[in-house]
Amino acid sequence: MAKKKTSATAPTPSATPATTTATEDMLAPRRMPNQARSRETVELVLRAAGTEIEQNGLDSLTTRRIAALAGISVGTLYEYFPNKQAIVYALVTDWMERILAVMDALHPQHPEGCQDMLTYLGTQVDQLSQMYIDQPGLGALVTMLSSVPQLRDAVREHDERSITSVASALQYFAPGVEPAEARSMAHTIIVIAHELLCEAIVREAPDAATLIRNLKVCVFALAARLQLSSQTL
Repeated sequence: MAKKKTSATAPTPSATPATTTATEDMLAPRRMPNQARSRETVELVLRAAGTEIEQNGLDSLTTRRIAALAGISVGTLYEYFPNKQAIVYALVTDWMERILAVMDALHPQHPEGCQDMLTYLGTQVDQLSQMYIDQPGLGALVTMLSSVPQLRDAVREHDERSITSVASALQYFAPGVEPAEARSMAHTIIVIAHELLCEAIVREAPDAATLIRNLKVCVFALAARLQLSSQTL
């Protein structure tokens, strides 16, 4: 597994009430990718940024390095992003959106979702683990989730949507359970999953594979408790 480098300094300025609007403008993309070719260009930029962060660290990141690795000109990059801060911000929010898409696709009410609780939870762990493994520069991104003020709203929204999705699925499988209990269980599952995946993948624990297997055991145990609670109501 490739070493995922981190940096203590995120390339996003701290926000104050006087600078919030200016900072939000600074982080906003210049152009939304509406066509397939534009979306492909943005994906190339984000993938290159992640790879550059992983290989050389966040502090060494520049738009020239990103453009060169993406195989595009700096001018083309600037058509979509005003600066490297906006690229890194987009990289983090894109990763969170892709996680939500995976979770929603597995929901039992989705046409191709899982129809068994253990299959649903086990597949969630497998697919989320792979997303953590495949994301270049993950260590820096995870650090930014808690250290960059401008990401707080996005992180809160991501967490809320994640909890709501999992809680809804748990209620589908255990319809007798109280909504508050399903939500608390979903919250617990998400926190445990994120922390163990960070330990296994970001911090490269020597027993990473075992940690991921143990994550499934924990999640399955919580599911069994929920089903028992549902049956006794």
